[in-house]
Amino acid sequence: MKSTWNLIGMVLWLLVLITLIWMTHDMRVRRLHLIVKEGRSFSWRNLTISTIELVVWLAFFGGMSYTTFFQNVNQLGNRITQTTRYDPLVLNTGASNGSSYYVEVENGEGQKPIQQYTYLTEGERYKVDSTAATVSSGKDPINLPASAYHWNRQQVKKYDSRHQKAWVGVIETTYKKNFVNGIGLHAGRLANRFTLIRIPDHSFMVQK
Repeated sequence: MKSTWNLIGMVLWLLVLITLIWMTHDMRVRRLHLIVKEGRSFSWRNLTISTIELVVWLAFFGGMSYTTFFQNVNQLGNRITQTTRYDPLVLNTGASNGSSYYVEVENGEGQKPIQQYTYLTEGERYKVDSTAATVSSGKDPINLPASAYHWNRQQVKKYDSRHQKAWVGVIETTYKKNFVNGIGLHAGRLANRFTLIRIPDHSFMVQK
């Protein structure tokens, strides 16, 4: 568990389950009471009570489902924190044609194929999907996909100069550890990760 605040969400989901069990039991008891005491299985009063119980439970369940599964990270504002790290790329000399490269590209299959980018930093090897990464080789390091995120332009310019346009920047957004995020079981958890792979030009990419 990333944070004890998530215990709040666990308790609330437990209440959702308990409320469902209680509501089902209450509806059955009231119906049996009608049959035994009044000799009928339907009454408007009983239907009204059951409808109110169901509407309240659905609102509770819907609110918890939205908070837990369907929140838009881009609309959370001050409920998340962003960290950015930069690392220089390491030149890979293992291409079959004898050339060197920074990024190896592997094309996926299917109706909506996803590319995978493999790159090296000092002592580490990474593979990321094109759904959460981009390769930039233009004049401006922050290409169109990367521009959706908040980058420190001065830091980017410094790394472009220091590492000859061969570096990687990783932005991570994390849910803050607080009461509201705990309701959705998100407190302290990673919300999103995006990778910007900067290379001098496309000749430093190879296709697998």
